[in-house]
Amino acid sequence: MSDSFDERLRAAFEEGRTALCLALLKDADLALPMSRAAFEGAEPIVWPTVEADGRTWLLAYTSPEAMASGFGHITEHFRITSMVELAAGWPDPHWGLAINPGLPVGFNLESGTVARLAVPTLVQDLALAPESGVPVVQKLLHPAEIQDLLLGGETRVSGYVHHALDVSHIATPAVLAEALAQPDFLTPDGSLNLLRWRPVGLEMYRTPYGGTDEARREAVAGWVVEEPPFVGLGLVPNPDQAIREYKVYGVAVTHAAEIWELTDAGTEVRRAVYHGDVRRWFAIGPAA
Repeated sequence: MSDSFDERLRAAFEEGRTALCLALLKDADLALPMSRAAFEGAEPIVWPTVEADGRTWLLAYTSPEAMASGFGHITEHFRITSMVELAAGWPDPHWGLAINPGLPVGFNLESGTVARLAVPTLVQDLALAPESGVPVVQKLLHPAEIQDLLLGGETRVSGYVHHALDVSHIATPAVLAEALAQPDFLTPDGSLNLLRWRPVGLEMYRTPYGGTDEARREAVAGWVVEEPPFVGLGLVPNPDQAIREYKVYGVAVTHAAEIWELTDAGTEVRRAVYHGDVRRWFAIGPAA
């Protein structure tokens, strides 16, 4: 957050360049007002909200100076967050995001817009940064799946996969399983099996915008309804993690896909490699 950012945002706003404004906000740090007691740890941190037009709006500012001007010096304390962090912990899909309320350069965003700014699709990611290439995606494998997977010929997967880069810092199976809200995927000895590949047909890897019922799905202009703890803003259902997920239906894994075991000791061991031409898995290591 800086005066230069606010100046660039103001210039784009005054020129009517809405797309540029949203692009700037996408990667911006935002200041969320908080009470002095919450800042000092004497009371829980709560979402700063106002009621307007029959709706609840979460308040955020593009700089401490903007907050001081727009919030009327009600508090000098704030916490810094990003659009992705907001999406990960978004409290209610019916809420909107009011950025810089009370200031000439302000924006009212629906929760669905927050989701799409925070979590673009894989197609959009590649268009924005073609030099980064196609990312690796990853899916946890239940222990009961392994044998059938290795012997089943062509491998197709359905369900939720996630962006491998987003969990590359997690080296403990139990922590990873908790982060992905999938504790039942741990093996009896406390390890995890991971299927990794570089996808083709990125449009088949859909970002799951939606909700736990039709009303919540409509609130984010989404397409999918899932049981709780589904969030529906494109991230795994864990407010403390920002892990992008995608929903797929019967997509084929690509040549050179791999199965890795993340052991309880925090080491990764490659267990098998998929050969796309012959459509079979080849085990690696002593088991081979």
